[in-house]
Amino acid sequence: MQPIDKPIRNQTASLLIALVFCVLSLSLFDPLLFWVLLIALCATGIRIVMFVGWYQPMPSPRTINLLGLLCCVVLGWFSLQIGLLLTMVNLLILAGALKLIMLNRPRDLFHLFCTCLFILGMGFTFHQSVIMTLFYGLLTLALLVAIGRYFVPSRPLTWHFKRLTVMSLQALPITLLLFVVLPKLPPLWKMPVSKNAETGLSDRVTPGDIANLTQSSELAFRATFDGALPPPPERYWRAIALEYFDGKQWSVSPLRKQARQQYRLLKNEFKPRVSGYWWQYEVIAEPTNKNWLFGIDVAIPADHTSAQSIWQSTDYTLLSETPITTRRAYRLRSYPQTSMDQTLLSLDNRLNLQLPVNQSINPQTQAWALQLAADYPTQIERVQAVMDYFADEGFRYTLTPAPMPDNPVDEFLFNYKEGFCSHYASAMSYVMRLLGIPARMVTGYHGGETLQPDVLSVYQYDAHAWVEVWLDERGWTRLDPSAVVAPARIQLGLQQAVEEEAFLANNQIARLQQLPLFAELRTLYSLLDYQWSRWILGYDAERQQNLLALLLGKVTTQRLMFLMLGICLLISLLLALYFIPHWQRKRLPANLRWFVQATSKAEQLTGLSRNNEGPQAFAERVADKLTPQSASQFRAISQAFIELNYVPKASQSEQNSAFIRQCKSFMKTARAA
Repeated sequence: MQPIDKPIRNQTASLLIALVFCVLSLSLFDPLLFWVLLIALCATGIRIVMFVGWYQPMPSPRTINLLGLLCCVVLGWFSLQIGLLLTMVNLLILAGALKLIMLNRPRDLFHLFCTCLFILGMGFTFHQSVIMTLFYGLLTLALLVAIGRYFVPSRPLTWHFKRLTVMSLQALPITLLLFVVLPKLPPLWKMPVSKNAETGLSDRVTPGDIANLTQSSELAFRATFDGALPPPPERYWRAIALEYFDGKQWSVSPLRKQARQQYRLLKNEFKPRVSGYWWQYEVIAEPTNKNWLFGIDVAIPADHTSAQSIWQSTDYTLLSETPITTRRAYRLRSYPQTSMDQTLLSLDNRLNLQLPVNQSINPQTQAWALQLAADYPTQIERVQAVMDYFADEGFRYTLTPAPMPDNPVDEFLFNYKEGFCSHYASAMSYVMRLLGIPARMVTGYHGGETLQPDVLSVYQYDAHAWVEVWLDERGWTRLDPSAVVAPARIQLGLQQAVEEEAFLANNQIARLQQLPLFAELRTLYSLLDYQWSRWILGYDAERQQNLLALLLGKVTTQRLMFLMLGICLLISLLLALYFIPHWQRKRLPANLRWFVQATSKAEQLTGLSRNNEGPQAFAERVADKLTPQSASQFRAISQAFIELNYVPKASQSEQNSAFIRQCKSFMKTARAA
């Protein structure tokens, strides 16, 4: 079927595709540069104005080319800041916007349709929640309705929507079957890393940084345990070990990074010797665009697939082989009783006894450490003295501490005596080093919200920092001064440890979710999103193998072949169920269909019903209520219908041939005119 012959600008299809393109651009608000989004919105506005008819002339190709050249130059300048991935995203949106402005031919419409399909696929790179999946599914349906409207403009939009909805529902079971059985191949290429899409924890921390995360209610990860959950005091989710301290800021040591690179080149991965009881669980991490993973000490990969994608560092952190740009599922087994004394002591001592180059920073803390070293000769005594100081000197746990730009450790320990977990961890780690005890600050998360009896949801506001010190008898030992100052932080969570008005004080939407109704809706959505992440996004080759083993018993080539043949047969039966009834549907003759439509029109104009009356009798009855011209036309239609249906077959064939010749003659005359 050919589309109607009128300008693209005046067709509903062009308006629908423009609106879909606009909504897609708005859904990518975060990765888009503001001026690129503004151009996309202006292009949509121009298309709407042209459709309404307020402005008819098309922009000249020279204008579009100059605008495109200018946009490419500006985008090339910004590409140095935003990275390759976001540059490609912005370039695609710019191309779609410029094509939308110059939309004038069917080829332009098809190009824009394909561009929108690419943008839809790109949207799944940044948004993988179940809500956004449904949203993009509706946009895909709207895009198909637009292209269907172009080819069949005589049908209303509701007809296109119903038809395509039915076809989508028919394709759904076939899609699910193919999703389950098709091999899960690794990606053919790696996604380029974005420079400004990092979320969550950072590898550079000042004492106030983690407190900023407590104002975010975004999900960090979920963990599904094979059994009961660990008790709250054991829910320390390790992420980053910070070993370099310049007096104000903690960061990952450059020497540690060099050591990791050398181990990788030599393919000498650290594999701790584990012992004792364990917890086995699966983590579904949200995208952070960083390589670190989350696990409870001491964690090792629990299956082959996870082992291939995880690198274990000698500081007991877990690193992904590639940055986490999408939701990532991996399985771990944690052994909390394993001693953390299996690393290179010489390297650890060198890194974790390092003091700031500027010795004039925090002089009061240095003097206090000298006094402690004189009063307490052993490591255990010195550690206990510092912990007692936090417990006895009236320290307060708060999310809104005062700024401490100069000598931050001195001001925290002896003046303000209030702060967040990173203040306590930073101060204690520094004091331990002054006392000759290797120490480092570890950042990660603590706690989590129970979503199901075996599932924990950990949010950004669960971010936490603690201390690890090297004790000669034990190796690396976790110490948490926050637990001394605010025990409720460890036992009950952050909300119970701080004043109610301070928790998520700057996040009004998150505070609204604390209301009972919204809290229940949030829980239902979290359950839905969790199942989506686990069974759809987390359906990898390992899960597929487990499912096939469950279905087939033993996975062999012969059984796989029979399974694939069965799937093909099932798909064939579904296709037959969809299309055979349509093929066998009895279609009315063309002359009868047209006569029924004409009769319905006469009934509508006169208000009289035919009620199985003969064609000629009905034509005479409605003649008085029609205009003379309409009455004459309807009598002629009725007479022609009688002749076509009740004359001998030979004569009917001749009349049909004559009718076709008349149509051809009319079309030839109209074309010549």
